[in-house]
Amino acid sequence: MLPSFRIDNGMVWVDNSLRPLSIVIQDDKIIALPDSDSAHKFQAQQVVDASGCWILPGGVDLHTHISDGAETFFPGSCCAAAGGITTIFDMAPFHACVTQKQLSEKSDLAHSSCVIDFGLVAGIVVDTSDLTELDEMSKAGAAYFKVFQPSEPPVSTNTLWNAVQTAARTGLRLGLHAEETAFLLPPGDPNDPLSFPHSRPAIAETSSAALLIEMARAAGAPIHICHVSSGSTVDLIAWGKAQGVDLTCEVPAHYLVLDESAFSIYGARVKTTPPLRSSTDCEKLWQALEDGVIDAIACDHYTESLIPLPIELELINSSAAGIAGLEVSLPLIMDAVLNDRLSLSRFVKATSEKPAKIAGISHKKGQIATGMDADLSFWDPQISWKVAPSGEFSRIATTPFNGWQLKGQLKQTWVRGHVVWNEDNICVPAGYGRWIKSKKG
Repeated sequence: MLPSFRIDNGMVWVDNSLRPLSIVIQDDKIIALPDSDSAHKFQAQQVVDASGCWILPGGVDLHTHISDGAETFFPGSCCAAAGGITTIFDMAPFHACVTQKQLSEKSDLAHSSCVIDFGLVAGIVVDTSDLTELDEMSKAGAAYFKVFQPSEPPVSTNTLWNAVQTAARTGLRLGLHAEETAFLLPPGDPNDPLSFPHSRPAIAETSSAALLIEMARAAGAPIHICHVSSGSTVDLIAWGKAQGVDLTCEVPAHYLVLDESAFSIYGARVKTTPPLRSSTDCEKLWQALEDGVIDAIACDHYTESLIPLPIELELINSSAAGIAGLEVSLPLIMDAVLNDRLSLSRFVKATSEKPAKIAGISHKKGQIATGMDADLSFWDPQISWKVAPSGEFSRIATTPFNGWQLKGQLKQTWVRGHVVWNEDNICVPAGYGRWIKSKKG
């Protein structure tokens, strides 16, 4: 039987460089990567011309909230596909995915709704009782679990230590929303655009990260710092890695392309926790991403409302925190690549290769190679475009990025050998996505 597709004339990311190769796909797998001289030997049912495009591995996003707030699996996964993401990891609300039964129910719901592949996060842990079934959930294929420190009441040091010991015993990586509540202040003047970010100072993040790193070093636990916002936290992470701690971390695009001055422009549309920091912090985060201290780009997608927020300053303190990032996370970083802000190598490693390894799915996802799932993103580096809603499922209108001009347009997103997004439309039905279970070790 002939292979399903042969993709010709693109520049394909293989072995850490762009190369003029063809991609031969049989069913859902890549079976060959011939050069232009030998591509004709691989006949296929359909030949796709990718002239002018960079073909990169599909994005893997470790941290999204697509079964929370106003978001659900179908539109959330459509947003991801429109942004070049081929595998998303869902982080459920408090107490909603802390048992095997809940994990199974979450999988069934995602299976019936997602247009791209997905993974599931165990947790969120806010109490020691949430740790009871994590051993079994790890064996069932959960990717990692998360402790949300600034819950109400706050997570205790005892619960955090028990969580670290659970990670050490099971090998299930512990992710942390790092904000020590002792340093959080009541919001001040509602007409001061910096009132909210200054009520959640960077020391809340750095002190929490330092404690977790030391706990992990003592217990031998794998840990992950979610949504790093502070340059000082980056310094701690670099130190922890140098000490041999099994430590990874992520940064959402909004901490790289926005600083706290954005509150004066976009109001509550840029409200998230931890909050945006200074321009100096942004610079340190970019450097840490390029240097590999920051492992992954993860958008922390969340939306409380489908209606765009007005930009009155007094709404900042009262509005829910969260930025819908799935459609723009990778395009924002691609723009940085094409403006010489970040290397293409680090783009691919941070958006595909390393998050796939962190999540335990690198046996299927994260690179373009024979035997891997045919998860691909096609980018035209020559096209500049304006960010705008991409369909009925779009969340662009609720974000601060609506109307931004970016370099490098996403043309297609492929998942397991099928076009899911073709620049204009979602091309597969709800339920095309599969649960990609994590393999530990």
